[in-house]
Amino acid sequence: SILDQGNNPALQQYRPAAGLDHMGDECDELPPYSQRPEWSDITPVPQDDGTEPLVVIRYPPGFVEVHDYFRAIQQRTEFSNRALQLTADVIEHNSANYTAWYYRRRCLKELGSDLGAELIFTDKWSRDCPKNYQVWYHRRWLITEIAEHLRATGSDQAKVEEQIRQLAEREVEYHLDTMQTNDDYKNYNGWSHRQFIVQKFDLWAAELEFVEDLLRDDVRNNSAWNHRYTIVRKTKWPLTDKSRQQEIDFTLTALRKCVNNESAWNYLGAFLGEGPDKVPWDSMPVVESFCREVLASAPEPEKSCRFAVEALARVHEARGEVAEGLNHYALLKTIDKIRASYWDWRAAL
Repeated sequence: SILDQGNNPALQQYRPAAGLDHMGDECDELPPYSQRPEWSDITPVPQDDGTEPLVVIRYPPGFVEVHDYFRAIQQRTEFSNRALQLTADVIEHNSANYTAWYYRRRCLKELGSDLGAELIFTDKWSRDCPKNYQVWYHRRWLITEIAEHLRATGSDQAKVEEQIRQLAEREVEYHLDTMQTNDDYKNYNGWSHRQFIVQKFDLWAAELEFVEDLLRDDVRNNSAWNHRYTIVRKTKWPLTDKSRQQEIDFTLTALRKCVNNESAWNYLGAFLGEGPDKVPWDSMPVVESFCREVLASAPEPEKSCRFAVEALARVHEARGEVAEGLNHYALLKTIDKIRASYWDWRAAL
């Protein structure tokens, strides 16, 4: 069956130990495919580099044979247990091989394999190669397939939906586990996976607290700031004045801890200026007051926080105070020389 996980298929055997190997220690003792009786009916298909290859790649031991057999299996469109095992071997040699992961999904589908066990197969890849897009996409497919199977076969829909919700919650917990294991909280592929799961299974309610915990640990985590904005768009849009004020107050509090945090300044700018659900820069006195406070603390103008100077320039622009705005852009040319041409362009608008 597609799931063989005991009384609660959504939850059993879901979080394996971090060190679980993909294929087990025994795979190191297996003979080459050419010496295995169960593969004797397969004629390997070598890689075609043309008659006069310019540069021949020197592949590591076993790589060539595994891929030759994989090409042969693909030509036969064989979706068997041995083909499934072969994809694991191909992935072991190159975990970014899109075709191997794709063919593995086709085998799983055709065989009606245990997708709970397949989540375990992906575990080490997620932890050891967290920037590998293929493994995150594979997990995304698995969670979706498991949820669809539960809905199609369950008789008590309320119970099924609860199982699916818990399955999805464990998957976002898994994303956090992976970030903690690798001490990497800014992995785009992992965050993309999280947003997919949260969106598909409507888990937005708990995300704001989650992201605030991350920002307490690292206020510069730009991925967490980006995720916070996505949460706001999904849960508070269109913004009320109260919601906007809450976000601005939250951001200013964060900036007081780290005034040169570009991520927080960019987040602030998402609610001010021109555009849908934005308000003019000069409509928030608390922002202008904070920026002047920051500038006043600088030992000299040339050492001022450039983000605060830019924000004040935008405040003056919004008021039509051209001279004051130009003064701030002139200061920015001194503070931020590498973008001098940009500040000239801004001043000319």
